[in-house]
Amino acid sequence: MNRVALWLRWSWRDLRQRWVSVVAIALVIALGTGTYAALMSTSAWRTKSNDASFALLHVHDLRVSLTQGSTAAEGSLLRLVQEIPGASAVSAVRERLIVPTQVAGPHDLLVPGELVGTATGPGRVGVDDVATADGRPLAASGADVLVESAFATKNQLPSQGELTVSGGRTVHYVGLGRSPEYFLITGGQGGLPFLSQKSYGVLFSPLRTAQQLTGARGRVNDVVLTLRPGADRGAIRRELQTAVDRATPALSATVSERRDIAAYRVLYDDIDSDAQLWRIIALLVLAGAAFAALNLTTRIVEAQRREIGVGMALGVQPRRLAVRPLLFGAQVALIGVVLGVLVGWLVGLALRAAFVDLLPLPIWQTPFQTGVFAQAAALGFGLPFVAVAWPIWRSVRVEPVDAIRVGHLSARGGHAPLLRRLPLPGRGWRHIPIRNLLRTPRRSALTALGIAAAVTTLITTVGFLDTFNATLDRSQTELLRTAPNRITVTLTQLEPESGDVVGGIRALPQVASATTAVAMAATAHTPGHSVDLLAETLSDEAAWTPSIVDGTRSDGIILAEKAARDLHAQVGDTIRLEHPQAGAGGTLRTSTSPVRVAALHPNPMRVLAYLDPGTVRGYGLAGVTNLLTVTPSPGTSANAVRRALLAIPQVASAEAVRTTTDGMRASLQEYLGILRIAAAVTLLLALLIAFNTASIGTDERARDHATMRAFGLPVRSVLALTTAETVLLGTVGTVLGIAGGYAVLWWMTSTTIPSVMPEIGVTATLTTSTTIAALLLGVGAVAIAPLLTLRRLTHLDLPATLRVVE
Repeated sequence: MNRVALWLRWSWRDLRQRWVSVVAIALVIALGTGTYAALMSTSAWRTKSNDASFALLHVHDLRVSLTQGSTAAEGSLLRLVQEIPGASAVSAVRERLIVPTQVAGPHDLLVPGELVGTATGPGRVGVDDVATADGRPLAASGADVLVESAFATKNQLPSQGELTVSGGRTVHYVGLGRSPEYFLITGGQGGLPFLSQKSYGVLFSPLRTAQQLTGARGRVNDVVLTLRPGADRGAIRRELQTAVDRATPALSATVSERRDIAAYRVLYDDIDSDAQLWRIIALLVLAGAAFAALNLTTRIVEAQRREIGVGMALGVQPRRLAVRPLLFGAQVALIGVVLGVLVGWLVGLALRAAFVDLLPLPIWQTPFQTGVFAQAAALGFGLPFVAVAWPIWRSVRVEPVDAIRVGHLSARGGHAPLLRRLPLPGRGWRHIPIRNLLRTPRRSALTALGIAAAVTTLITTVGFLDTFNATLDRSQTELLRTAPNRITVTLTQLEPESGDVVGGIRALPQVASATTAVAMAATAHTPGHSVDLLAETLSDEAAWTPSIVDGTRSDGIILAEKAARDLHAQVGDTIRLEHPQAGAGGTLRTSTSPVRVAALHPNPMRVLAYLDPGTVRGYGLAGVTNLLTVTPSPGTSANAVRRALLAIPQVASAEAVRTTTDGMRASLQEYLGILRIAAAVTLLLALLIAFNTASIGTDERARDHATMRAFGLPVRSVLALTTAETVLLGTVGTVLGIAGGYAVLWWMTSTTIPSVMPEIGVTATLTTSTTIAALLLGVGAVAIAPLLTLRRLTHLDLPATLRVVE
């Protein structure tokens, strides 16, 4: 017992003597393990929060939605569900009317959106409910409206007020609401990704109110239902599809499942892809901490080589000599684990705040993940032992006389002999930084690798921002290539090209010209592959046409390069296109036709496709339009045109072409806020590694510094030599980190991003400014670290430091 107490007191003395280095090493371990635990906890948080949020509002199991612009008599879709063979398996059903509209409000707010009319009252609950986040809930009757909560928050709208919708109608909203399909805005405008919650407004109202506001009295276009536990969802879906196909009058409708909800798919699929990204970032941070801990604890233990050598010379068994440094490592590990739990908790708080702001779910569950933290604690506790065991094993295997040697006598091997053959300029003492690095290559490599791991993480996180910004820049350049001031006007339904609606738009004094087109949701199919598209017709009078990178504009379809790759199709191939087909009386149904791939365009958004007018005429859509491209009159701003179009009820949206990429860029900035937390931790880790390297380097080279001071070399010169050595290490580590970061970024953009965001064709991009900033940051962090040792250099006791007994 006394022997144990002696070892503990001895190791505690070692901690006190090197308390600054001990705390710094523990912080490095804590940053690595704490960040790892916090990032890996987010998957469980998001899964629990998604499950609770979707269950709270009874998200639908199946949905029948009519093609945009089509409606059916109220009650007909309800009867369609009730008459299928498996109707007894349906637990709740609700008819709705969902119509695109414009939303205008205070602060010059004018954005596209949707009006969701939902049946309320007895027997109309239990599927896709609208929960009231603030204000009062929807009444069974009346003209009350709720505004989607995240949209109101992003646009600083009060909990009650007035808004204007298409047709210039004023609606009074009584509160803020949430519905499961709109937890995340992902595709209100033709399925474009990254649509910002700020730029797409959703309004909820009773079904009667929506019908009155849109002039669709007694009409619906959507029905959702939930199934009883154990029901065969696939079988019920097939029965619904058969009922739709046999309906009289004919219906053009799509039957979809819960997993087809864009918000549902993104929220769940994103967990796995993000977990892969977080795991890579966490392991990179952990690797940086491991290299730093290994390097720093190795150097502390090697500073005790002389004492170990004396012990072996006196006949002490090596296993007993190993107890003291192992206890030192255990105590450092314990401090690191305790601090790691604290760091993980703090980083977790920041991540929770970022996720709550990014994903406004009604329920967020972020319990402490004991298993993840236990795994991180085990890693944090094991790292110092690995770091300490290696130098101990090396020290006890040498002869005692070799272990006793200190200073320049202890450095054997390395690449110092190469220095004699290198024609280095300047005086001999100026060669010291390079000599020190070459004399201890293993130590230098470990330090450089620690810095490289930190810079790799930083480059990977910031590189995502560069990559997505470059992608959006390519999209914006293509869309603004010609007619950059044009405004895209979407109508609520197909209208005659020579009708009153189109004529009214052209007659506006703010409009110089307007060309018509047809935009349709379509799906392209090849054997084993399918891609959802927003297909638009191109006429010779179009103000803008896409660039062609392969093929020519002719009969057929023009696909994005990304869409062609995903379909495994080339120019000249024939694909099957699932599209709306107009029948007798203007009714729409879904049909599938072969179409030739005429050309490819370079826009990275794969959803964008273009058809020639002849092909669309074959679909029965000649002489009608639901999309206009408007050119403002001279001296008229785009906002003035949009305000004028707000008065026309049939206008669903009027957006400047630049708005699409601007909205996606704003949404991207919100997402990357999470990456910035990891970047901040990485930067702190790099600074700690630099400080520890400089501090321990100053300690172990105190005799060298004292010798230079004794020969008259001023403190500034000694500090300059130390700085030069750390800058060399920092430069090597930063260059390796930049290369490693780009490699990880390229791998992620080639594997992970296509699986979670297949709608975008991204290419790994690292801007020159990011590269230069990383280089300056990595080198600068290690360059300023020696300044922290200035006081130690100026107060160095030269006689005591030089007094060494060999």
